[in-house]
Amino acid sequence: MIDNFDMLDILMRISGILFFTLPIVFFVILAVYYINKVGKTREGMMVLIGNILIFIVAVIHQFLYLLIDALGYEVFSFINITINFISFIGSVLFLIGFYFIIKKVINTTKLK
Repeated sequence: MIDNFDMLDILMRISGILFFTLPIVFFVILAVYYINKVGKTREGMMVLIGNILIFIVAVIHQFLYLLIDALGYEVFSFINITINFISFIGSVLFLIGFYFIIKKVINTTKLK
């Protein structure tokens, strides 16, 4: 039987996954839509890859705390730092790709 603490923990994990990953999934869908409409452009691929990395990290972070007892704090900290670095790379890729998209839109509207 599930007691209140277990149920609360389950609800926290589910809400964490939903609240943190749904916007990222939405951005992945938008990036795929952009690539389908415009083609495999540099900026579209950067946005897509960046969001996929961010999504993977968001899911891993929801379950990473389970490893602290098994691995010890030092190993857990190293894994956490590595995962945060991967998230940073994903964010940078997203931002650079988004910048190129904005630049393209601004250049297109100036020509009209």
